[in-house]
Amino acid sequence: MISCRMLNGACRLLYSGEYRRFRSVNNIGQAQQDYLFRLLGKNADTVYGRRYGFSGISSYKEFAARVPLTRYEDYEKYIHDIADGAGNVLTAEKVLLFEPTSGSSGGKKLIPYTAALKAEFQRGIKPWLYDIYKNVGGASSGKSYWSITPVTAGRSTTKAGIPIGFEEDSAYFGRFGQALVNRIFAVDGSVKFPESMDAFWLETARQLLKCKSLTLISVWNPTFLTILCGHIRDSFTKLKNELPVSRAEEIYRGLSENRFDMVFPDLKIISCWADGSAFKDAEELKKLFPTVYLQPKGLLATEYFASFPLVGEEGGRLSVNSHFFEFRRPDGKIITAEGLERGEYELIVTTGGGFYRYMTGDVIEVFETYPAEPPRIGFLRRSGVTSDLRGEKLTDDFVRSVCERLGIAKVFCLLAPEDNGYTLYTSSPSVTCEALDRALRESYHYNYCRELGQLSQARVVRVAENSHEIYLKRLVGDGMRLGDIKPAYLSSKSGWRQCFETGETK
Repeated sequence: MISCRMLNGACRLLYSGEYRRFRSVNNIGQAQQDYLFRLLGKNADTVYGRRYGFSGISSYKEFAARVPLTRYEDYEKYIHDIADGAGNVLTAEKVLLFEPTSGSSGGKKLIPYTAALKAEFQRGIKPWLYDIYKNVGGASSGKSYWSITPVTAGRSTTKAGIPIGFEEDSAYFGRFGQALVNRIFAVDGSVKFPESMDAFWLETARQLLKCKSLTLISVWNPTFLTILCGHIRDSFTKLKNELPVSRAEEIYRGLSENRFDMVFPDLKIISCWADGSAFKDAEELKKLFPTVYLQPKGLLATEYFASFPLVGEEGGRLSVNSHFFEFRRPDGKIITAEGLERGEYELIVTTGGGFYRYMTGDVIEVFETYPAEPPRIGFLRRSGVTSDLRGEKLTDDFVRSVCERLGIAKVFCLLAPEDNGYTLYTSSPSVTCEALDRALRESYHYNYCRELGQLSQARVVRVAENSHEIYLKRLVGDGMRLGDIKPAYLSSKSGWRQCFETGETK
């Protein structure tokens, strides 16, 4: 039988070329320009390419002048046509599948995936994993757990038969890589289509507890892993008779001390979000795994792959071989990667999936730039209007700042519309309705709506410290993938009070 060490070694060899390619980039502007012109040439004869004259673009200046900045709504008609069977719409390549996602202010979105877009993701994933294998001792000696998004509604396709959703998360690795990683995954794809969420958690716990040597965990939101640890604890009594006696005793000792690094003693690294408002949740996760290296994830979403971390560095390196990147400064000026300086920017991407000058809504910080290396960046927060009942134009940025001023930003906080105003659901015992409303009224538009009587005074509802699980459960039920749920201080959805009081999402 081929050992995990040998299989991981094969993966390391497979990923080494992409790592060397990343490390060899010494002219970021040229690398980005080359990507852009290849993409435009390839898609010049598409519906979108003809509309914006891709064939006549020979410089970035012309690209920025001809092709507009876009949001998802600008692609809905095109995506509807593709879903119905039209070809050569956004890309010359065939759309292999649609990956569902959802933003904070909209319903379900379908992101078209092409072979080019999948390859662009791999150009970030492969050097990241190679760096882990190279620099985290023991990471390549055992199995890996990559969080799997459960689909309780079953498989689905569009009218034209295009699949909606990946069959396996390992599809991110490409065909040959998928064959390798499927053999080193601690939890197989059988958990993806469970009968219920309870069945998903139980089977995931079963397979993890049976894993003899787990060395790497990759999840998105740190609370996902915290919640999973809770299900492992709760299901251990039911599962212990399925385990060898020595393994059951090892798990029992770890659970008795609330030390999941003892439950999985070979674990070397956990990859998860730890930036922005996920910081506190990541710190709580460290208490369960005090001896394990926790590496904050880079910036990626269903639509794009922007950065990946290198061991020992803060933030992540811009994945310059993945897409074409633009950056909007706070003053509105848009620059390209080679012009970056330290500071805050909103990220704009152009990808092989057919999104051009797509405004991601993600605000990043540039930590460091280098003469001949990709810059080091980190995720800060989401931008843009996300809730607007009466013209108050509340944003997640602003609500985050309110929570910081009230001294509650490091505990669970979620502001959401309810009836004729807003309610803050928080585990903090200190904030009052009056203090919250005063802080919110520092926003000109919110204060104006309050003065007109369009909005009632904001309210505060105390919730349990572990309310993250209910938050995630509802958003998954609304169609979001677990991997797409970014930490947020503001929701445009109402009905949260019943969710937090009853634990039910419907």
